[in-house]
Amino acid sequence: MKLIRFVAAIVFVFTFSLVALPETPEEMGYRISKQNDDRPVFERVKAKGTLIIYSSSGEVKFKKVLIMGTYTTNMGTPNYAEKYIAYCMAPADDQGNCYLMYHYKNQVDVKYAYLKGIRKAKKITGADQKLSFFGSDFSNAEAQKPNFLQWNYKYIGDEKIEFKGKVFDCYMIESLPKTNGIKSDQGCGRRVGFLEKKSLLTLRLDYYDENMIKIKELRLLSFTTKNNIKGQKVNYETGLEMKNVKTGSKSHLLFSDLKTEEESNLRTDIFTEQYLTQKWW
Repeated sequence: MKLIRFVAAIVFVFTFSLVALPETPEEMGYRISKQNDDRPVFERVKAKGTLIIYSSSGEVKFKKVLIMGTYTTNMGTPNYAEKYIAYCMAPADDQGNCYLMYHYKNQVDVKYAYLKGIRKAKKITGADQKLSFFGSDFSNAEAQKPNFLQWNYKYIGDEKIEFKGKVFDCYMIESLPKTNGIKSDQGCGRRVGFLEKKSLLTLRLDYYDENMIKIKELRLLSFTTKNNIKGQKVNYETGLEMKNVKTGSKSHLLFSDLKTEEESNLRTDIFTEQYLTQKWW
């Protein structure tokens, strides 16, 4: 009887110690990043995008106007897929250039760019990902949601970040590429994100090159909050700034005329290479 009680006590202590074991920085970083990646989204979005590129002195070098649409299937499941298409409306020299992307939860993203100068769609692979997105300070890899599976995560502390005149408590999450291939293709050896603790919105994201030197800083400029088709609250980023800390140049990506869900009247069959050369809006 005493032996049974002793064994039971040992089992209880061992089990309690496992339950009480705190998260490692890696586990916490993964958990917070996964929650951020799984934030509710809209099923359908149509909006006007304005890409403004500034010189190091703050002067507007040029401005590009896009029309974009997104359609998300299998929301809240491992088969989640976000489809994105953008068409350049202005200036005239760029009118007709297009971009198509499929973003997945459980596999590598697929991206295409159509350049009217060569009159064909080019699949964006390998080192193409670090090329400029429509001539801006954003790269092709940075202009959309990162692929969660390609990075290792670690919580490295807390930080206060100012946003619209207020100061918010943020988690600092370090992301490191899982392979040298990912690092080389994207030209990024490290990211440090500052995620607001309540909403998990990324208020700032620092990019480091392959030599771990900080090269860019992404900041949230604005967002809007609406319910999606499932009645979930969605925080949707409507303004982003990417600053090149080496050159001092910066680019703003702003979204306006935002229409979501049924209001968007967005067709769901347009997210193909065929519609890179056909009107869909």
